[in-house]
Amino acid sequence: MKITDDKLIEELQRRLDEKNRALFDLEALNRNLKMVNKKLKESEQLKSNFLSNLRNEINNPLATLTALTSELLSVGCKDNERYRSIAKMLHAEALNLDFQVRNIMAASELESGETAVYPTKVDINALVDDILDDFSWMLEDKKISVVKDGSVPMWLNTDSEKMRIAISNLISNAIIFNKEGGKVIISKGLQEGGFSFSVEDEGIGIKRSDLPLIFDRFRQVDMGARKAYRGHGLGLSVSKAVVELMGGEITVKSRPGKGSAFTVTIPEQQELEGEDMTVDGVELFDGAMEF
Repeated sequence: MKITDDKLIEELQRRLDEKNRALFDLEALNRNLKMVNKKLKESEQLKSNFLSNLRNEINNPLATLTALTSELLSVGCKDNERYRSIAKMLHAEALNLDFQVRNIMAASELESGETAVYPTKVDINALVDDILDDFSWMLEDKKISVVKDGSVPMWLNTDSEKMRIAISNLISNAIIFNKEGGKVIISKGLQEGGFSFSVEDEGIGIKRSDLPLIFDRFRQVDMGARKAYRGHGLGLSVSKAVVELMGGEITVKSRPGKGSAFTVTIPEQQELEGEDMTVDGVELFDGAMEF
């Protein structure tokens, strides 16, 4: 069968086009693979930094608790001042350890996709005062004062434990990243159908370019072996997840060198009273968390 020159050229052109398309698709796939590989490496590095920080955040309080307990046992009963001082340090380290473990447990439950919201009537003023009492040792250590609005009775139908986690992380960060002798300003109020809570500090602030990163799991703007601030990069991601789980949102405004203000708004959950609000199968975090 004789093939004309036109037919031959047409067939060669068709095969060339197919080859070019295949090459284009291959290059696109290669770019995507490189991007995925880069993200995987970044994720593994973040996890590695997180686990390293977490080990210190847990091991250090445990080591301190062990040492203080040993010293407490050796202190004579007549040395009441020393006895009280050690007991105070023990209490502070125990609270710090409890705070770290609460965050880890919350993150683990969120990762499982089976977290439930259990709404009850919560005394917001009492909850905030209780959290501030837990962090009193941190406030005293940095000579930070707390300015808060009045104690007008404020009750909200919400999940007490998840509210505690969200607020605790914001207050903890406001202390950790604050300047020595600075202020933590707390505002809270009931609004139509919900609740608003704001924590403002006078600390280092956050660069605009870093704002999109601060809610990432394991992420800390200040990372590395010589980082200046304690923490493991889990708190804000947990706070954001539990707030969104309750149908709310968390926002931030910040100026480098001037401080940051985080605001949480959460709707009242009266319709959920007596029921569970579960997120079975909903992935609140990207990727798997491994400890």
